[in-house]
Amino acid sequence: MPWREAAADLARARAERPVIVPGPDGDLFGIFTPPAPEAPPAERCVVLFTRPRSHRNRMWVEGARRLAARGFSAFRFDYHGNGDSGGEPGRLDPNRPYRGDAVAVLRHLRRELGVGRFVLYGSCFDAATALSAFAEEADAIDALAFVAAPVMELDEVVRLEADDRKDWAHLWRAVRKPDNWRALGSLERWKYMATVFERVARHPFRDGAASGPGPQPSRAFADHFGSLARSRARALFLYGEDDPEYLSFRATQTLLWPGLPAEVRARFEVVVWPGLVHDGTLEMERQREIFEFVAGWIERHHPAAEGAWTSA
Repeated sequence: MPWREAAADLARARAERPVIVPGPDGDLFGIFTPPAPEAPPAERCVVLFTRPRSHRNRMWVEGARRLAARGFSAFRFDYHGNGDSGGEPGRLDPNRPYRGDAVAVLRHLRRELGVGRFVLYGSCFDAATALSAFAEEADAIDALAFVAAPVMELDEVVRLEADDRKDWAHLWRAVRKPDNWRALGSLERWKYMATVFERVARHPFRDGAASGPGPQPSRAFADHFGSLARSRARALFLYGEDDPEYLSFRATQTLLWPGLPAEVRARFEVVVWPGLVHDGTLEMERQREIFEFVAGWIERHHPAAEGAWTSA
């Protein structure tokens, strides 16, 4: 395959080193990319949460080296039970993220490599896992890129749409089948799911009256979002307007955002693109477009740039 790295990125590749992180569910294998010594120091490590650590088209490999060439360090790793890491694999559920892995990584990088500040980036399950780190490591995290992750338990969505149980019973059976998730590259299938989520997101506010207590985020998301809000970190929430995940996020946003202090809302940026973002994990050009956007967001807040982050 073509080698995409520029000369500066290749220099970062030669400086990379493997790292073994002791985790609560098994040793975690990762790759640390140190910052370029000639670049203005960012004094922050960008932790890339993804599966596998290279992602499907080496995107995280190239991304880590690009960020390191600009003065950030970067770390990408395999979760327990995945890739080269130890432990047993399990079912991945965004509402039950691998917080133990995330916290172990941040603490190991601090203790063994002297990293004091972090920027976290992940999509879907990986975004939920990155967010979960705020419960224990909020003071060390300066920013979070949270991309296309679900924020509600599916049974909560089912409960809210009690007058449309036929559609939800069908959807519930469908999403429990792994083969159907692998088939979600079909735009028609995503649009069908989006239509059903649209009814759920709209239903509690129809004609200004609710038929129940309204949409509720999962307990995990609410707890971890609360830790984020109490921190000083900036956050980017990126969705596609046709993502089923965005429709549930939008309903939850209606519930959570009004109660946030103005200074917290000013730190949170919600970006919604036309079409799909979650599906970018399947479509390679879209995937790269997403990564370019998020990497640019991180780079614009380098301490040497205007509008730099202020450490807690």
